[in-house]
Amino acid sequence: MASNQIIKFLVNKDQRERIKNNASIKGYKTVSAYLRDLALNRDIRFETMLIEIHREVVKNGKS
Repeated sequence: MASNQIIKFLVNKDQRERIKNNASIKGYKTVSAYLRDLALNRDIRFETMLIEIHREVVKNGKS
């Protein structure tokens, strides 16, 4: 079994709180799990763009 490795990076106090809050809001039990998911499994920019396109389609469909 592969051993776990540590990755460190710096954030300021406000950024740390935002990260913790985002992890909690999205249902993650740990900040590590949240950051790991963001880094390995999710493309936030793509998701945001997809959500915006969906909103436009829904909005235009109701016109």
